[in-house]
Amino acid sequence: MGKYVTKNQKVDEKRVVSVRIRRPIFEAFKGASIAAEQFGYSMTLSGVFETAMEDAISEFKDISGVDYQDITTSKLNKNWESKYKASLKVSKGNLRKRDK
Repeated sequence: MGKYVTKNQKVDEKRVVSVRIRRPIFEAFKGASIAAEQFGYSMTLSGVFETAMEDAISEFKDISGVDYQDITTSKLNKNWESKYKASLKVSKGNLRKRDK
C-alpha cells in the first residue's frame, strides 16, 4: 500500500464494546495513563482491550489448535476482494489500454 492511499477493509473497522471493570482497576489505569503521558508514553483503554483480546485468542489457539483470528481475517479479505474484484479488473484494463 502507498503512503496516502490505503485499502478500506473490514479488518480495520472498529466496534464499540461496553465492559464493566472494577473501580480500583479503572482508577489505577486512569492514574497510570495520566502519569504515562508525563514520561512521553500513552496508554489507552482501547489499545489495552484490543491487545488483551488478541492475547486471549492466541491463548485459545494454543489450547484448541484453531486460529480464529486468521479465519476471520481471511474471510474478511475474501469478502473485500469479491466486493471490489470487478472494479479492480475494470481499472486495470483501463490502465493497460492507456499504457499502449
